[in-house]
Amino acid sequence: MNPQIRAFIEMLAAAIPPGTPKMWQLTPAQAREQGERFFAPFNAGGPEMAEVRDCLVPGRRGPIAGRLHVPRDATGSGLLYLHGGGFVVGSLSTHDRLARELAQRLGARVLSLDYALAPEHPYPEGLDDCVDAARWMAANAAELEMDPSRLLIGGDSAGASLSAATLLRLRDEGSAPLFRGAILLYGRFTVGETESLRAWGDRELILSRTQMRWFAQHYAGGATPGPYLAPAEADLRGLPPAILVVGTLDPLLSDSELFAAALRRAGVPAELHIYQDGIHAFLQMPMFDMTGDALEKIAAFAKR
Repeated sequence: MNPQIRAFIEMLAAAIPPGTPKMWQLTPAQAREQGERFFAPFNAGGPEMAEVRDCLVPGRRGPIAGRLHVPRDATGSGLLYLHGGGFVVGSLSTHDRLARELAQRLGARVLSLDYALAPEHPYPEGLDDCVDAARWMAANAAELEMDPSRLLIGGDSAGASLSAATLLRLRDEGSAPLFRGAILLYGRFTVGETESLRAWGDRELILSRTQMRWFAQHYAGGATPGPYLAPAEADLRGLPPAILVVGTLDPLLSDSELFAAALRRAGVPAELHIYQDGIHAFLQMPMFDMTGDALEKIAAFAKR
């Protein structure tokens, strides 16, 4: 095993006292607090921005909180970033450093969105927020000092799924193409069993099958699976080029493989980068060499 990953797993085992409740044994509010505590150390340090500005994005149910990260060498491109967290947890704070890393490496203004979380706001409310923010960002690109012809959308985990669903919603609702590319980090693009999920068994490493069921129950409940919950099964024609990143120690490995293949079948350029021993959420962990490598690949994709 990658020695950095092994050391991290050993650190987790030593740091979590026996009997600590699992996320799926907590209330959503408690799970969010646990997530904030867990990821806080990984958000320290990192690139300094020329400007960081909290803002409110108009949405159909009211204002949506956002945070604009402006790097020192901003080039005019823009990225709408949707954080991960199983549609239930996660925030602007849990992904603050990742947003800053992307801003610096891409030279892009990054608008990170605090979309509505389940179960208080079940499907499709969080997705509605993402669609509204996408339209608003494109319509107000000049005010945000973004070039409207150089906009990207992306996210990790649930945020990658929401990015794909947002692109599909925009297309299906008749919008002109707003984004030149998509950055999709270890997303969930199916709703059923996959090869990597079956192989994962009862392991618990950032994600577990039980935790994923807990997320899905809160987010989708009894909703009938459709293209916005399972983008890999949608008609993907007309979507922009995408980069997908995932690790081999991630139960969602197959999701990225299946979605990349589906995009290519639809004629959409898709590059897939698989990191040996990469765990779920590894791009939030700046101490891994693979994190820096993945960020460089994402930057090269965005510049192309």
